[in-house]
Amino acid sequence: MIDAIILAAGNSTRFRGNKLLYPINRKPIYRHLLETIYEAKKARLLNHVIVVTQYHEIFSDIDTNFPRLQAVANPAPERGISSSIRIGLEQLAQISPQSQGCLFAVADQPGLTLESVEKLIQYWRRHDCGIAAASHNKESKNPVIFSSNYYEELKTLEGDQGGKKILHRHMDDVGLCQIPAAELEDIDTPEDINTPQPAAQITESDFPFIKDQKHVISIVGAGGKTTLMYTLAHWYTSHGKKVIITTTTHIKKPAACPAADNKEQLQNLLKHHSVIAAGTDAPEGKLIWPRNTKLTDLQTIADILLIEADGARHLPCKVPAQTEPVIPKQSDIVLGVMGIDALGGRLEDICFRKEKAMELLRTHSSHIMTEKDLAEILSSPQGTRKNTENKDYYVILNKCDDREQIKQAEEIKNILKKKGIPNVIITSLQKIPTPFDI
Repeated sequence: MIDAIILAAGNSTRFRGNKLLYPINRKPIYRHLLETIYEAKKARLLNHVIVVTQYHEIFSDIDTNFPRLQAVANPAPERGISSSIRIGLEQLAQISPQSQGCLFAVADQPGLTLESVEKLIQYWRRHDCGIAAASHNKESKNPVIFSSNYYEELKTLEGDQGGKKILHRHMDDVGLCQIPAAELEDIDTPEDINTPQPAAQITESDFPFIKDQKHVISIVGAGGKTTLMYTLAHWYTSHGKKVIITTTTHIKKPAACPAADNKEQLQNLLKHHSVIAAGTDAPEGKLIWPRNTKLTDLQTIADILLIEADGARHLPCKVPAQTEPVIPKQSDIVLGVMGIDALGGRLEDICFRKEKAMELLRTHSSHIMTEKDLAEILSSPQGTRKNTENKDYYVILNKCDDREQIKQAEEIKNILKKKGIPNVIITSLQKIPTPFDI
């Protein structure tokens, strides 16, 4: 695990007031990021988490509601962000002297999600780089992970110099991890808050099958399967449906959603809950297919079955192996997901089962992915469309967070239509509505 330092001590001079305490969706700005980091801590993605701040409101909130985080004071925030970095690293040296790496995040990024934090951490672990930065359109953004090799150099920063100065000094040791643009937006002025943010929208025009009474829906591919599953569950339950989520591979066990693996228990749970998970406990807090229940049993007790039928290791693109995906024969709808952030990346960096992708596209591992490449994977019987015979197949182009990405997705959509795939949905699934929200 790595450690984390959250920078929450700024004076907010451009905001004309204390922006960190300004409410968005009835929560102060800083709390959105704090909750995400706290979830990462609980999921054991992070070891020690230090919050550097000058505000007693943040100290009090951490003391009361975030016992696994540690708040330290910056007595001189007017000295700039470098002072908070130095204070955080000095505290880190005391509590984690063997720290191998540290994630630096700023508290005015309320849109950052747990999924993206995990993606950045996994990127840093997989790649041979001392610095891993969140990025959109090849521009480095916060958060950034620095290996311990850079701690002393970070302490030499002065004034409002941040870690970006160190990053630019060592570009040969920097890796850029693509994160949706909306998550990387920080709040500098009150006008920034009024900027519309992309959101997941489930509508009958895009998803015509949602008006039907019964379905077994399998979700395959990469780049937002779990998010899509929960978004659909949220829509269905808000419209009076009883929903079971499950997997033919493995998924994280939903923390706020009851789970069981036999018909009697599941049937009882659905009397009291709108959505439940069907699965058998597996190592690392995962669920696998419920060993004591048949799919036909699930069909008899729920209106909608949502099945995550593929795995992609948090990458935006996938070409399945011989035994993948595992789509039940009873499934009548298959949703093939791909993240638009795969576009423009090297095949080896963005595609799970890269050898299969190289074989399908007849190219090499460092090939830069184009719109035609993504359309080929999405339409091929050896790609995302695999094992979808006699089923309604929909393509979900996800993470389309700005005009340029929507334009790119439209081009892919046009290519797919020419290949005989009319059902293509362009979306930006930002927030996972948890079963607790439902």
